[in-house]
Amino acid sequence: MTAKIEILYDDQCPICRGYCTKVQLQAGAGALVLTDARKDGALMDEVTRQGLDIDEGMVVKIDGNIYYGSEAMRVLVPLTTAGPIERALFRTRRISALVYGFCKGVRNLLLRLLRIKKIENLKNPRYRS
Repeated sequence: MTAKIEILYDDQCPICRGYCTKVQLQAGAGALVLTDARKDGALMDEVTRQGLDIDEGMVVKIDGNIYYGSEAMRVLVPLTTAGPIERALFRTRRISALVYGFCKGVRNLLLRLLRIKKIENLKNPRYRS
């Protein structure tokens, strides 16, 4: 049985969309499901209930386990056909956190320049219980 690997990402962000639509899993790694965080869905509801701010990090869910931000990339990259540079950048928690933090800053700047509103899932009253 192969793993279900779901990526929750911001489809309006050109960087996020570019990465997620090009990522390919290694043979036998599992079935990839891409989920746009701007649309209603069970995974978006779940991560919001857990207090995870989707504007601050992508989410990868593998067989029921949720990984967030740099940890999501750290567990995802070894399952993909990524090259040696990407593998090196996300090999350890420390390096992954630094690289991911830089990428997140670039993403936030790009969204501001493009006048794309953040998702703000933690502020949305729909998610409050």
